[in-house]
Amino acid sequence: MNDYLKKINLAQEINIELQISKLDFTKKFRENVDESNLGFEPFEVFTSSKNEYKGYIENNGFELKKRQKLFDTSYSFAKASGTFVQETDKLTIKTFICGFQKKMFVFFGFLIFFYAIFLSGIFFADDNAPKFIIVPFLLFHATLMFGIPYFIMRRSVKRMVYDLERDFHYWVTKN
Repeated sequence: MNDYLKKINLAQEINIELQISKLDFTKKFRENVDESNLGFEPFEVFTSSKNEYKGYIENNGFELKKRQKLFDTSYSFAKASGTFVQETDKLTIKTFICGFQKKMFVFFGFLIFFYAIFLSGIFFADDNAPKFIIVPFLLFHATLMFGIPYFIMRRSVKRMVYDLERDFHYWVTKN
């Protein structure tokens, strides 16, 4: 599935090389990322923190995502998970960023079910409703309902790639 998500631009892999040791990067990560298991938090927008990310770090890997903020319109759905390997004088961070979350299966499943019921109701109805008007409108509406979340998720992946590259380099150069 990851290959398909990469093909439709809902996932991306990046490699970042930093001139820092693994221990220093782990310390910087813990300073700039709030500890969280990345589960569902309904009142996350009402929490205050100076950090922009939440997540966790282990021995050779991490997982993080952008913190939700009140009145934030960036729609950050993307989640990044990665591993890091210490080479001689640099740290190589291999990160996989995915914008498609498993909860979207429920949303898209509901949409497919709704449109299947509605289309079958139109075609099996005995009245003389103008189907040549209703069906194109319904197809246009379905295109919007499936297309808008796709473009939002795709944009969140692009934004997360940019933000992670920028922030990791900033963490290393910051005192």
